Amino acid sequence: MVWSGLTGLPGLSVFHAPAGVDPTGSLVTFFNAIKGVFPTPLTWDIPNSGDELSDATGVLTGGWAGAGGGAVVGTAAAPHAAGTGAFVQWSTTAIVGGRRLKGRTFLAPLWNSGYDGSGTILLATQTTLQTASNALAAAGTLVVWHRPTTPGGSDGVSHAVSAGTVPDRVTSLRSRRT
Repeated sequence: MVWSGLTGLPGLSVFHAPAGVDPTGSLVTFFNAIKGVFPTPLTWDIPNSGDELSDATGVLTGGWAGAGGGAVVGTAAAPHAAGTGAFVQWSTTAIVGGRRLKGRTFLAPLWNSGYDGSGTILLATQTTLQTASNALAAAGTLVVWHRPTTPGGSDGVSHAVSAGTVPDRVTSLRSRRT
């Protein structure tokens, strides 16, 4: 999914779904639920097709086509700080390599009015993000994928997202490019 429309973008968020599941409707619902805390003209382009990967190896095995997708645009008129926002910590019930399997989706940039006086996420903003994350987790259309532990290995796995948590912590993104 591509983020566009603001300085520092485009950006990319990758979502994994179980085999045979079309996640587009759930993703459109999620981003429509949170668009009010993101600045306009931020646009999320949710594709109606994508790649299918082998859980075990991460190798491309085919593709999928869905019925949904489309563009969702942020609606907050306030300015923003590029690359600064919140995140969702996706939880699973799986233990892989002695650790709980988790995933993360970064949500940046938030609008400037989304922060409180101490510089953390405003409770109303956190609540908006948390409510939408709860609904997306409950939809059953996402998994967290753990890549193989060695390059070319075949021990990758994916597990269903059981919950999403939005902590009261600000995060920032930076490019790997120099």
